[in-house]
Amino acid sequence: MVLSELRQSRATAGVSLLILTVSVLLLAISLSVAIPRADLAVRRGKEDQLRFVLGEFKRAVSKFERCHQRPPSGPEELLRDSLGNRFLRQPYPDPFTGSFDWVFALDDQGRLLVHSASQELSISGARYSDFR
Repeated sequence: MVLSELRQSRATAGVSLLILTVSVLLLAISLSVAIPRADLAVRRGKEDQLRFVLGEFKRAVSKFERCHQRPPSGPEELLRDSLGNRFLRQPYPDPFTGSFDWVFALDDQGRLLVHSASQELSISGARYSDFR
């Protein structure tokens, strides 16, 4: 009687170990699929945020030029000009660098251009610094 109970408990332990192993394997497979998708969703969100902020900069530069008939000398003038006007609501951080380290340059017509300082590649393969 003791011998049969011992054999039965060993068989049950073997089945439990097999079920546990299969469960861990299925969990690992599902995580290997879910983690890259979550990373892709985060990158898409940051790209959308980058497009929004660049649009805010464009609108702020246009409003400044309409008000002063000249381009702003830098980003500080967009936050508060000499008359106390605010053309940009807040100093938006770059979603990819996490700081206010935007690259500001003038185009051929003397307009202020803004782009990201990040050299990473987007989902589509373009550099974030090429987004305008």
